[in-house]
Amino acid sequence: MYIFLDFDGVLRRLTSDPSKLEQVCLDRFESAVRPLPDIKIVITSTWRLAVSIEQIHSFFSPVIAERIVGITPEIYSPSASMRYEEIKQYLSDHKIDNEFWVAIDDDPEGFPHSAPLVLTDPDEGFNISSKDKLWQFVANEY
Repeated sequence: MYIFLDFDGVLRRLTSDPSKLEQVCLDRFESAVRPLPDIKIVITSTWRLAVSIEQIHSFFSPVIAERIVGITPEIYSPSASMRYEEIKQYLSDHKIDNEFWVAIDDDPEGFPHSAPLVLTDPDEGFNISSKDKLWQFVANEY
């Protein structure tokens, strides 16, 4: 199973310092995925365009960082569901189109209504409700 992870509004509340992730949101996310050892993480955040994958790994604990397997490609599409299109391109490029996946993002505009999405409140970031939604997706997969 793959998690396609955004940062702003997920691991950083929109009212916080825009240059760093918030430890409380990061801790909540890590505690939610730590018990799920088969989860692989792909970064969809626009941060992927500004910082290296090595820097991204350094934001996370070692056990979670090792599960970060890549970043989505940047595509230029007039589609309203651009984040979804980038995810689909990543899946196609890595020949994992049939793998189960879920996105964690605060912006529903990047996805069609039917996409597997854990929608976070950008003023709260990843929270208990987000964890519950993620675990519902995982439970439905296994």
